[in-house]
Amino acid sequence: MSPLALLSLLAAASAPTLVLPPTGPGGDDAWVGEAVADALPRALNQLSVPVVERADRLRAHESLEIPPQNLTRATTVRIAEALGASRLILGSYELKEESLQLSLRILDVERGSLSAPLIATGPVDHLQAMLRGLAWDIAVAGSSPPQQPREEFVGETPAVPFEALRLHARGLSAPDSATRVRFLKQALGVSPTYDEARLTLGRIQVAARESAAAVDTLVRIPSDAPLSRSARFLQGVACLDLGRYRDAEALFAALVLPEPTAALLNNYGLALLRAGPTPEGVKASDVLRKAMSLDPSLRETPLNLGWALFVEGDAEAAAFWLRGVVQADPADLHAQLALAWALRQAGRSAEADAEWKALVARSPTYAELQAPDPRRRFERAIPWERPLVFDEERWGDRQYAASHLGRAEKAQEAGDVEAARREATQAAYLDPYSERAHLLLARLETRAGAQERAVSELRMALWIRDDPGVRLELARLLSEMDRGAEARSEAQRVLAADPTNAEALALAGTK
Repeated sequence: MSPLALLSLLAAASAPTLVLPPTGPGGDDAWVGEAVADALPRALNQLSVPVVERADRLRAHESLEIPPQNLTRATTVRIAEALGASRLILGSYELKEESLQLSLRILDVERGSLSAPLIATGPVDHLQAMLRGLAWDIAVAGSSPPQQPREEFVGETPAVPFEALRLHARGLSAPDSATRVRFLKQALGVSPTYDEARLTLGRIQVAARESAAAVDTLVRIPSDAPLSRSARFLQGVACLDLGRYRDAEALFAALVLPEPTAALLNNYGLALLRAGPTPEGVKASDVLRKAMSLDPSLRETPLNLGWALFVEGDAEAAAFWLRGVVQADPADLHAQLALAWALRQAGRSAEADAEWKALVARSPTYAELQAPDPRRRFERAIPWERPLVFDEERWGDRQYAASHLGRAEKAQEAGDVEAARREATQAAYLDPYSERAHLLLARLETRAGAQERAVSELRMALWIRDDPGVRLELARLLSEMDRGAEARSEAQRVLAADPTNAEALALAGTK
């Protein structure tokens, strides 16, 4: 991942708080810092304090290429700013025999000011209660103080055996995967209902492509547990990897109903792609378009949508999406191969040959894959429901595209069609997935008498989002161009969504 990646929490109601592991002597006591960094965010979340979870913080380290140890103050502020965090929780711990002292401070990221230390001292096996008390103190210092009394909140400390907590934390702080797994399994041996440790183990297994083991781990987290959604999401990812597409479809469909997210819809679309449309006729491409509309910054979804359209037989639409993927990342060889196949299927032989030659020149091993094969699994699942990485360059392009589009609309209002076409063309180049840009271009091309270009732009808009109103506009234009068969075909597709549409009925020749 690029070190220039810009990270953000999706749909955060306000700027989150970032908890860093407190520093200490390390060695055998290093587990304390990881226990704090893991459990304190959960306690803050229960108090309705927006917070970055430990797993998301580690992903930020990876994306920014910053090791999670030995951080300077400037580096911690950089991480907080990248995550959009307004407050940092940092501090230290001291463990003497079985007595623990925690000293935490709140750093205001914007002002650079530190609070007075929040101190908790007690037997180490009271760590969970100590952390809940500190979480309450941190919440009081925020913009939305807790409604629950401190003693009551501390009294609701989860009944996790201390030894299980320590083993879990030792697993979090272990230097290698095998040691982490060993400690986590020991923690579950002490407390089989310790869902936090089980979810951690499941994440490690999914990342290692130990998918069968991951399913067995995650299915044991009860459906009514607080971590159930995370467990079912990861279980679905593991089922995709195992080829258990109907199981994955059922898991993701159940999660979509209460709360659709872009990553969830992406994975649900992949399950549908391999399992086939639902009895209600829901197709993979329909779901993937919804994922794109929720979060256009996802790297995986444009490729997945293009590949799904190719598998479904819509080669022109597939080529549109895959072309954008290749332009954004020329090193994506799978996308370039899929683009060559889609162009070939669409009858655009010259373009297909050009892509194919460029691909084989870069990677001769692809020479044996010239024949299109929709059975290939080029699609990409997303293992995190809250993607944090945004491509800074492409985000910038979208911002510039919006500026060009605004100027195009002003020029259109002023009657300057040529200026509006120039600006709208630039907007569509910078952001090829802007439905608004393609629609404006289509209408401008129609006004300029360039009907073929208008048809092309309307099709592009429909490839981005299948809108019956836009499809009716396309049918109307095709009819005016005396392309009756195509106009009737488009009108029939409008009628599938709106059977009583009078204009569609007329264009389809059924009225």
